[in-house]
Parts: sequence; C-alpha cells; structure tokens
Amino acid sequence: MTSPDAQHLPPNRDQPDSGQPDSGRLAIERSGKRPRAAAAPRGALLSALGVGAVVTLAAVLLFPLLPHRAPVAAVEFEGDEALVTDVSAALDSTNVQGLAVARFDNHAPDQVEWVTAGTADGTAPITTDTPFETGSVFKVFTAMTLADMAADGQTSLDRTLGEIFPDTEFADPAFAEATLEDLATHHAGFVTQLEEGPLGALRRNAWGDSYRQAVPPLEFAATTQAAAPGSFMYSNAGYALLGEALAEESGIPYPELVRERVLDPLGLDATVISDAGVPEGGAGPYTEPGSRVQDWRNTDYAAAGVATWGTPEDLVRFMAALAEGEAPGMAALEPVHETVELAIANSEPEGLGTALGWRLLDVPDVGQVTWHSGGSFGTRTMVATDGEQSVVVMANSFGVEAPALAFQLLGDDPQRIPGSPVPVKPLVTYFTALVPAALLLALVLRHRTLVTQRPLDRLRIVSLTLGALAWNLLGLRHGDWVGTPAFVWALGLGLIAAAVTVGAWYWRRVPVEAGRFRWLHVTVFVLSLLFSLSLGSLMGWGIAVAWS
Repeated sequence: MTSPDAQHLPPNRDQPDSGQPDSGRLAIERSGKRPRAAAAPRGALLSALGVGAVVTLAAVLLFPLLPHRAPVAAVEFEGDEALVTDVSAALDSTNVQGLAVARFDNHAPDQVEWVTAGTADGTAPITTDTPFETGSVFKVFTAMTLADMAADGQTSLDRTLGEIFPDTEFADPAFAEATLEDLATHHAGFVTQLEEGPLGALRRNAWGDSYRQAVPPLEFAATTQAAAPGSFMYSNAGYALLGEALAEESGIPYPELVRERVLDPLGLDATVISDAGVPEGGAGPYTEPGSRVQDWRNTDYAAAGVATWGTPEDLVRFMAALAEGEAPGMAALEPVHETVELAIANSEPEGLGTALGWRLLDVPDVGQVTWHSGGSFGTRTMVATDGEQSVVVMANSFGVEAPALAFQLLGDDPQRIPGSPVPVKPLVTYFTALVPAALLLALVLRHRTLVTQRPLDRLRIVSLTLGALAWNLLGLRHGDWVGTPAFVWALGLGLIAAAVTVGAWYWRRVPVEAGRFRWLHVTVFVLSLLFSLSLGSLMGWGIAVAWS
C-alpha cells in the first residue's frame, strides 16, 4: 500500500547508496525539481520480463492442482423426464456443482421421481446415495427427538434451561427461564455466536468452516446476553444447546440419542454426525462450481446441523415416513406459532410460522408448506411438503437456491429462479488479481506511484509488493475461477515477479523512505504491512485448509 503523504523524490543520484534522503530533500527544496533515479538498464528489464514470463507459465501449470478448482464437467440434468423438465425450467445449471432432487406424491411415497446432475468432487458423478452435508435440515431430527421424548414423558416442552442445568449460572436470567419449546422454535433470544465485524467475516471466509472456533453451546449460553426473547431469532447456538439439553435429560450423548430416537427407527443408516470431514464418495462443499471450501466439523453444534451428513435416499425415506405419519416425534409438525414476530426485520419470509423445528409458510400457487432448509458455506439442502407432494433437494454448491427450487417444484408451473443481475464476482476477480500487481509494476518502472505520483523508496517497494501478493491470494481464494480464465491469476503473479525483479535492481539506488513527513510515512507503512500480512496469511491458510 502506498503512503498518501509522501511528496519527495529520492536523494541525488550521485549518492545512490547512502540510504539517507535528507540531502535529496535539500536539493529538491533549492531547485524546485524532482530528480529521478537512473532508469534500469535493458538487461534488468529483460531479466524482469523473463522472470515474469516464467512465473506466469508456472502459475498456469499449478492452477489446476489447487483445491478451489476441481475440474468441472458439463452439467446435465438426468432422471425422470417430468422432473428434469421442471428442474431445467427453474434452475440455472451453471450454478450446479452437484445436485440431487427427489419428488413424490404423498399418497404414493414409493413412486419417487429423481434428478441428478454434476459431480461430488469434479469427477465422481452424483447419485441418489451420495453423501451431502445436511446443514440445518438436521434441526428437524433434533426437534422430533424432543417431541418423541416429550411424548414418552422423559421431558416436557416447558422445562427450562435453569431446571435442566441447575449448576450453571447464566449471565442473563432470560436464558435460565427459556424453555425447550422456546429453543425449538427460535424464541429463546439466542444470537449467533460467530465472530462479528470485518475481521470475523474475513476469518470465516478464509477458513470456510464458520464454526471452527465456536465455543461449546452451554458455555456460550452462560456468558452471553439474550436478544429479544419471545421473538423469532434464528440461532444455531440455540439449537445446539437444545441438543445438549436433551442429552442431559436422557443421560445419553446427543449423537446416540438422535440415532436411537429418530434415525435408527427410520433406517437412516447413511445419516451421520462426523468430524472426520467429507465421507468416502461424499459431495464436498463448493461456494460455486469448482470453488472448493472446507466442510464444517464442529460436532458440538451437530444438533443444529454442523458436521452432519446424509444422502438423498435417506431424506426421501424420512419424508416418506412423514407422509405416512409413521415417523417418531410426529407432534413436532404441529404449529406452535402460526405467524412469528421477527426480532430482526426482513430476516425471514413474510408470514413465517413455526412448529417444533419445522417452518410453515404460505407459498403462492402452492399453499401452506412445511419445510426446513440447510446450508453451510458451500452446501444447500431442503426438505418440504405441502401435504400432497414432498420434495428433497441436496446440492454441494452455495449458488443453488434450494428453498426457492423446492417451492417451484411443488407448484404446477415452475419458473426460473432469479439470479444475480450483475456479474460482480468476475469483475472483482480481475481487480484483485491484476490491479494491485499493475500498480506495483508501474511504481518500479516510473520510479513513482501511478495515481498519487509519490516517489520510489524501499518502504514502497516492500509495502506494495506484499499488498499485491495479499490481494492476489484473496482473488485466488474467493475469485470466480469458473467464469474467469486461470491465466488472469497467473498473469497477476507474473506482473508481481517482474516488478520485484526491477525493484531488486533499484533497492540500493533509492532511499529507505522519501515521504514529506517521515513519521506518517513509517506509520502508514507499518499499518499497510500488518494488513497485507494478515490478509495474505488468512487467505493462504484458507487455501491450505480447503486443500486438506
């Protein structure tokens, strides 16, 4: 990053190695002119060109090996003709990495229409038994475990957290008074415990696993304050604590409890809680086709849908049991709040209602739908029924709008789901890969910055180089490398390498710093250095994590 305060050029070229800008400043003040360092000789420029070309070529060859870009095959929807037609009408296939969709009539749940498309990992085609992250769809298993236990008298919906955890001192009495029903309907006042602000968002985006550093739910509940208890505020922390409360009530760890109560009775053998990462043959998460990210692994939040995996066949088996009224905890589908009061305006669909875990919504041209969606940073899932038909959607790319797709497939005339009206991400990708690198190269070739016309010095060589590398890594980590040629990223690295080569030639020929106010120049340099190192480290770490 370039200091905006710098106004002076390097010292007299007759003393290129002094590193002391004072005499140069004096000469400028007396003459009113801006002396320039001697231009780099042809040999240095040819060396820079050669180094840049070699680095660009090496980066082009390296790019396909990086984890964020698995080979993307042409996506075609395959399966039952009627469902293929409807999915094709509603969904833009360019958003699909891998997809499985099922639909059936509730009066004939054994007659299932299927559509599959894309790949789990860039090569393995999606099948009806491919494991996907379930995301928050797993919340309905937690809620039905609660309903099943309440039906057996093992707990009750009005049991409070204070009664269940008598040894826990809650910082906010509202949490001690919150009931299991409050937790199951998102009315207990729990906020998200994800780190907020730009730094928190940067860390989550770098790692991909948003719950990597989340503290255990009971610990979080004991030390935080409630926000609008009695109103609807969707919370993974609240649902994770619900799972812990049910485990406390039963004396059985949550993973064993949900399996005993719901999964095993329905034969959902492929639905699991695991911190081991993507199962064999599983569909790993992608922010968009080809852009791989880390799956979520914090099993403390399994009751909310973190570190949970299932197959389309399992979810169809589950929805069929609901259609036949044979699933444990069927009382969870009974409405609790016909219409909720939202704690945060516009955070949920207008007219939303809730059952235990399940969401209720009057969908135009369909009627009331009972549903739940799920999503990690790179997975979208959905289960829904309108009482006549049921739909299951599982996708391993975040760009697939699973709820919108399911609602369209329950209607008679599916319409195209609107996409982003402006292709912003490719433009950002070009910017992060090329613009900082070009500004760095302009600095060393012109001996001054391109925009602010600040003179070349060693601080600027270091800060702009690290800044260009950090922005390049940001583009590599979050860029649109499906819609943008890989050569763009490689060219950015090549430009940086060429600039560093020229900058190395100038290193002993320019002062350490040449700002008008040295203290301000040095301060801005330090801040720029910290920013670039932090951004570059986070992006590099995120790439390494996704690679693992």
